[in-house]
Amino acid sequence: MTTPSDTRPLPEELMLLCAHPRSGRFRAPVSEFHHVVAGAVLAELQLAGAITVDKHHITGYQPFGARDEVEAGVLARLEARGKSRFRPLLDQAITRVPDPPGYRFHLDRLVEQGCCTVEEKRFLGLPWRSHLLTRPELGQQVAARVAATLLDPRGGEGRPTAERDRQLAGLIGVAGLEHRLYPGRPGAPIRRAVRKAAWELPIPQAVRRVSSSN
Repeated sequence: MTTPSDTRPLPEELMLLCAHPRSGRFRAPVSEFHHVVAGAVLAELQLAGAITVDKHHITGYQPFGARDEVEAGVLARLEARGKSRFRPLLDQAITRVPDPPGYRFHLDRLVEQGCCTVEEKRFLGLPWRSHLLTRPELGQQVAARVAATLLDPRGGEGRPTAERDRQLAGLIGVAGLEHRLYPGRPGAPIRRAVRKAAWELPIPQAVRRVSSSN
């Protein structure tokens, strides 16, 4: 599977966007954030051509080599159902992306890459970990890239990351990150476009349904 050379997998880009704008600390925006990350895993597979999606269903898959154990698990489950006449539901696929590892898996990947550091403390005798983004410009670059696509009057035509940016915008919307990333009056057109993507794209829609049912 391939992606444009200046991008990271969608779950990692989503992690970068979750850093607090001033402190740089990772802060999950919603309690069901692991479902948003699961949606990012499926969206990455869709962008790579490993799965095809039509409305509420995964309609096909290609057993490409996955880049990590989470993607590999999704493809293995689809392969196990390959002879079934029933098309897997997106909602069902999202709930079966494991948590753990959930978003902690992708945070650990950013730590390995030197993008985050980890502070380990104890609270009431229990271990507690805090992640701090060491390169805040990475999240800023992703947010700016998404905004540029959403504000493009041609819908991002000709931009190599256009479809990736739309998928990420939809996930930003279901995570409720749009006000943090695009605040105030200048950010209003971007926030509207983010919410539009969240309601129109199949994977963000599925994340919303799964999260609201829990």
